[in-house]
Amino acid sequence: MGNAEKQEFVGVVVVSHCQLAREMLKAAELIVGPIENCRAASLEMDQPVEAMTRQLQDTIREVDTGRGVLILTDLFGGTPANISLAFLGPGVEVVCGMNLPMLIKLAGCREDLPLQKLAEMLKEYGQRHISLASEVLSRPMGE
Repeated sequence: MGNAEKQEFVGVVVVSHCQLAREMLKAAELIVGPIENCRAASLEMDQPVEAMTRQLQDTIREVDTGRGVLILTDLFGGTPANISLAFLGPGVEVVCGMNLPMLIKLAGCREDLPLQKLAEMLKEYGQRHISLASEVLSRPMGE
């Protein structure tokens, strides 16, 4: 894929403890197909913080097309999120608490949204798609 094609998309890095990021991205791509300009950075906790920081920095550079980079992390306050926050600033936003619906939504909406709007939309979308099954199943059809 040439850079001209990548220019359409905000870059995305999915960051987590252990292999969760890699597996979340793999699950999303199983459902929707390849997600362009999106990479996983699965941080192993037995690595020094400096090595994890370099890994994330390299992954950010890989997806940065000039439209900004959105980092999705597994847990606010965890090591992957804390390392991600070091990159927060102009052109980089961090959303903590990623879930599979967010990644699926991401696949179809990036080209039309600037970084900040994309981050806000995914945060709201992810929150809306957390359900208590008994409530969903007890609603009348059509609601």
